[in-house]
Amino acid sequence: MKLDDADALLQRVGTIAIMYYQALPADSPEYQLSEDIDWCLDGLTAEDLTSELRDLIGRTVVDPTRHREALTSFVYGTVAAADQTE
Repeated sequence: MKLDDADALLQRVGTIAIMYYQALPADSPEYQLSEDIDWCLDGLTAEDLTSELRDLIGRTVVDPTRHREALTSFVYGTVAAADQTE
């Protein structure tokens, strides 16, 4: 993952996390967290789309305070790993 992609991903997750609230699925039965996760991942390469990343995004949207550090570390760790292979 490139740094610009990582920054965009985290900005999207932040946007969704700000709009999410606990009763959202009950208030809007058509709401699907998976669709928001897909939107956050839009534009990334197939090799960046891991189940661990999807899970961390979902957890961060629902509880940003608890999970944002793990998501940020994972995402920027992916950037660092990609930089080393180039």
